[in-house]
Amino acid sequence: MSFEELFSTFQGNKWRKIGIKKKSGICTPLFSVYSSESTGIGDFNDIKKLVDFCRSINATILQFLPLNMCGMDNCPYNAVSSFAIDPIYISLSSFSYDGLICPDRLISDLRLSFVSGKNNRCNYSVREEKLRILRNIFNKVIDTVKSDISFALFVRDNEYWIDEFAVYRVLKNIHNNAPWYEWEDFFANVNHEKIEDIRYAYNKDILFEKWIQFICFQQMASAKRYANDHGVLLMGDLPVLVSKDSADVWAKRELFNLNYSAGAPPDMYCVYGQRWGMPIQNWDIVKKHDFRYIIEKFKFSDNFFDMMRIDHVIGLFRIWSIPIDDPVENQGLNGVFIPSDEGIWKQHGSEILHVMNENSNCLLCAEDLGVIPDICPAVLKEFGIPGYDVQRWKKRYGYDYSFIPSSEYRQSGISTLSTHDTSFWLEWWRNEVGTVERELIELKSRIYNLDSRDLIERLFESTINKSDRLKWKKEINSVEKLCDTVDRKVEEIRDIVEIYLDTFDEKNKLKTALNILDDNNEIDCLKKSFEFIYNSSSIFRINLLPDIMCLDKDIAKKISHLRINKPGTTSQNNWSFAFEQPLEDFNKSSALEKIQECIPDII
Repeated sequence: MSFEELFSTFQGNKWRKIGIKKKSGICTPLFSVYSSESTGIGDFNDIKKLVDFCRSINATILQFLPLNMCGMDNCPYNAVSSFAIDPIYISLSSFSYDGLICPDRLISDLRLSFVSGKNNRCNYSVREEKLRILRNIFNKVIDTVKSDISFALFVRDNEYWIDEFAVYRVLKNIHNNAPWYEWEDFFANVNHEKIEDIRYAYNKDILFEKWIQFICFQQMASAKRYANDHGVLLMGDLPVLVSKDSADVWAKRELFNLNYSAGAPPDMYCVYGQRWGMPIQNWDIVKKHDFRYIIEKFKFSDNFFDMMRIDHVIGLFRIWSIPIDDPVENQGLNGVFIPSDEGIWKQHGSEILHVMNENSNCLLCAEDLGVIPDICPAVLKEFGIPGYDVQRWKKRYGYDYSFIPSSEYRQSGISTLSTHDTSFWLEWWRNEVGTVERELIELKSRIYNLDSRDLIERLFESTINKSDRLKWKKEINSVEKLCDTVDRKVEEIRDIVEIYLDTFDEKNKLKTALNILDDNNEIDCLKKSFEFIYNSSSIFRINLLPDIMCLDKDIAKKISHLRINKPGTTSQNNWSFAFEQPLEDFNKSSALEKIQECIPDII
């Protein structure tokens, strides 16, 4: 699809507004950055500093992971509300309400107690301390809050969700943060009459929760105005799912099917599939309510974003659903697609996308990775919704498995080196390219009734890298040699053959694609990779901020082996990555000049 053809898609009016000039951008979790003015973690005021950084590298898109309030696992895709913003991002240094500000002494003490970026981790524990400070301020201004017209309008405009959310938050506190399904029946199973009774009994606490959301709203809206005034578009991220322990599920139970846990089927990169734990949507009931649940999400997010990434867009067509009573250790192995009828997938997904498109001012983009149903690309093209082209997965599958030149990427697409679910590019280059995950080979061995230890000894080098990944022996230099070595025909080990074709000699294929003649300097190789992306045919080129900052060799030493999230794992290292340097230091980094050299003048 050419750029001009975007005007004739369902998103044509949005494309006319944004324009079809190629744009570059950066993507970062807000929790991964901080400044000299923030406390423990990045905040809404830091978005303005990120905008300034964008301008310094000629980037005009700033993309975030979801900013919704998180639960105990701090996963932004497992939020406790599809609407409410996480108050951890409130900027205390720029806070002001009714003439009151947060005292400098308190902020200074907070910075000493909750150090930002220490050991390359953010500090989620600062959330409760921020709320304690804000509660003290709220107690002083409560009469003003009650008479604040702007606050009253905010509550009125968000009546669909904010009352239920505030009550849920208060009940969570009363129950020591236990999930709603462990509460006594009176609180766990609510109706509107019960909610009214609870509101009356806990009126002040509920008012505080609403006021906190009002402060989040004001600060985030201010960040958007600043971005737009400086020529930068903000891109949000809309999770398709929400936590089982959420205000949404607690108060709107009928919209969810609690008999299944959403996930993803097994693939080469996650051998047992994924089980995310969130319930799937009851789309028939959502539709019966005229899709208001979806419409209200976009109505709220329009206040903060110009573009919106729809997470796991393929889940709108059909979603991998694991029976809730299937043992957790099976992860995503025993799921099924819902709806099960492949014949209705296109209509199912298209109808939901129409609702989203018609009720949002944002340009919709789609995370269309994973096992893609055949009908999905055509539907996204019809809507003019850009999908993702990730360098490490763009290959000529079924042919020679070489990397596709970036000049052949989708024009109506978003090209990138990495995602929040992958390793950073340098780690991939060092330890993953041309290797296979041991677990994957062990799983395939069981499927094909092969001895995994014997298979690994026959096919792979004896040394194993720190990531427990296997490297093919050089002498296994053809499919014929592979089959002879394991004494099987191609059709008997089809998946192993496919893995071999995808990974054997992969690094040399990458070097050819990037025109790398000397790979001794890995920073130069990373720079070549950026040049590859920035010269792609994609209308948007959006790269992870950690990948960009790895162009600075000193920063690369600290962070290149880290990652934002590893799917299929539960770890404190997930969703906690943070730079040790404050944002103010980014402009002093050698990465700045290197990335500027990569970006062509046409952007």
